[in-house]
Amino acid sequence: MKKAESLLWNKIKKLNLKGQIFRIESNTINGIPDVFWLQKSKSIWIELKANNIKNCGLSKYQINWHIKHFQNGGKSFILRECLSQRASETLKPSYELFVVREARDLVLVCSEPKLSQIFQKIFSI
Repeated sequence: MKKAESLLWNKIKKLNLKGQIFRIESNTINGIPDVFWLQKSKSIWIELKANNIKNCGLSKYQINWHIKHFQNGGKSFILRECLSQRASETLKPSYELFVVREARDLVLVCSEPKLSQIFQKIFSI
């Protein structure tokens, strides 16, 4: 059975987003996000999470990576697919987009029922 984050990545690939988007799997750089997206000179990193855990279950390495990236002027986000069916009457997952600005400070940017809406928001920020 595929991991929930792999299934989320497959949904992202089906969006056929413009630009260059690919998944990163690194055992050498602690905390580097799962996805890199480059479109129209915008460089964006996205950490994928598929859970309902407080703070999305980010490791200290992931938090530190996002903070340093932000401090150096970069854009990065945490994209969570909410797996709880209770929150939605239509029994479809919803998606949440977060940013990390300080340790222990996960900020919700938006919540949308459709993955495509999340990527529109990411690109507009």
